[in-house]
Amino acid sequence: MSYGLRSYKTSRANTASREDLLILLYEGAIRFLERAIVELEEKRLSDHKMSLRRGLAIISELQNTLDFEKGEGLAVQLFELYGFMIHKLTQANVTQDMSHVRDVISNLNTLLVGWRDAVRQVKQGRGETVEPVEQRRLVGGVA
Repeated sequence: MSYGLRSYKTSRANTASREDLLILLYEGAIRFLERAIVELEEKRLSDHKMSLRRGLAIISELQNTLDFEKGEGLAVQLFELYGFMIHKLTQANVTQDMSHVRDVISNLNTLLVGWRDAVRQVKQGRGETVEPVEQRRLVGGVA
């Protein structure tokens, strides 16, 4: 990655709102897990393990930063879902069965779509300018 692009991404993450940062984390986890699948197919095991660990680290961070006071039942459900994802990725790491990773990516894509919509609604409620939803390719054709 070029220095300029790396600087832009770092700046974007450092200046993002909490809502935008959440979206960036989901996108990053999906990107790392998609990369892990490709790297295993290409027999680049070291890279595969690193990408899998990075995706797992993001999901762990999402789980660890849940606010149970504000989130109540939703936070509990997300905690359990993130735990399920962590378990699936651990299984994938041990067995090299990428169906586990694909299941996690599918769950993350579903959550990403929901969070994007929620963030858009929050920003509109605050009267902020809302950027159009990024038309990124998501696994399973969900956008």
